[in-house]
Amino acid sequence: MRKLVSLLAVVALGVGFLAWAGTNRTVGGGANGNQSGSSRPELEYLKAVNSAAPPQDPQLLFLLMGAYANANQQAEGAEFLTARLNEFGPRLTDAQKSLYLSAIGLLRAQHASTISLLHRIGYVKDTIAMLDQAKRLSGGQIYVVNWISGVVRSQIPNFFHQRRAAQDDLTWCAANIAKAPDIGWLREVDFRLASLALTDGDQVKAQDYLRQSGYKSFDKPVVLTTPFSEDPLSGHAFASRRIAEIVPGRVYALSGFEFTEYYFVVSDNRRELIGIDTGTRTDSAKTAYEALRAYAPNLPELTTIFVTHSHWDHIGGQTYFRGLNPKPRFYARSNYQEEIAGEINGPESIAKHFFGERFNLEDVRNFRPDATVDRPTELKVGGTRIDLFPVHGGETRDAMFIHLPDLACSLSAISSCLTSVRRSL
Repeated sequence: MRKLVSLLAVVALGVGFLAWAGTNRTVGGGANGNQSGSSRPELEYLKAVNSAAPPQDPQLLFLLMGAYANANQQAEGAEFLTARLNEFGPRLTDAQKSLYLSAIGLLRAQHASTISLLHRIGYVKDTIAMLDQAKRLSGGQIYVVNWISGVVRSQIPNFFHQRRAAQDDLTWCAANIAKAPDIGWLREVDFRLASLALTDGDQVKAQDYLRQSGYKSFDKPVVLTTPFSEDPLSGHAFASRRIAEIVPGRVYALSGFEFTEYYFVVSDNRRELIGIDTGTRTDSAKTAYEALRAYAPNLPELTTIFVTHSHWDHIGGQTYFRGLNPKPRFYARSNYQEEIAGEINGPESIAKHFFGERFNLEDVRNFRPDATVDRPTELKVGGTRIDLFPVHGGETRDAMFIHLPDLACSLSAISSCLTSVRRSL
């Protein structure tokens, strides 16, 4: 299940879930607290996507959960997801059902303080039962399910006798961080374990967990944990570093090494490696490529690189790859120079902000492909059939759609950057 939720941004999960007791908080209050659906297009979009069919990518489910939480519409979100769970139930695996139940349980937990005291005990018990069911369906091995269960239970009053279960869930999460979507999820685990130890009167253990969490006190601020990172030298990254096998042993995706992603394909005869784009900078290209070689040491030599479009975040690392032995052969669109001209005339200060101080515009300016494509072209590299389709539109005039029919893979860069390799279904 790690692969299924590997890119989940923990924007709504990490902090401040519950107020099971105490003063009711206002939901939907303030200038922006109760915006209509029409003024929250992202929420309406995610609702539509999740209504069409059970999402193959659980990110869509949890992004919708987060959108409801951000809109202070937890009750509406729990109701919507419950309806989808009932509607799609016969088509869902137990693991999928557990994710729905966890998302619903978390939204209910956030909504608990608005429930009248007369009904709150029953409401809390129902939510606990929902978390229990999610764990049973998951077999106790899905990180996000155990994580939500542990974090929620750790904040439930002692009256409900959930401390032992919270301790078990959180301890499991700490011991199985390799299964987490992102290492940032461990921070809340450590903080909740610290809080439990403090309640038990174990000051030494509480302070140790607090130190590991990175927080300075138990009166911590709201912190949003996401896969995104920013560094003055290396710029922005959209995810933690990760190498995924989109097609096992054949198509590799490298994320989090810099602003954009890298893709590599092993040819049919296993004698050639094919690259898709070169990244933003020579140093990040070197780091990513060496990481791939360490991950899969028996890969063949890199012989060919296809450039989906000639923006600085897709050709900026070309100098590094040009220095390899043997030198790979580069393919790009025939009108690549037009796109580079536009990139060079853009404000370099923006590029430095996104790509870091190490970004060198000359690596973009000096790009020259070995072969250009101006019409639909079919070729073979190491026995692998590759269809190249010139495309005009989107953010670039020199886009090239790459189709690998025998691998049922397509690669596209019409959007702001190359973000996915999807297998045809």
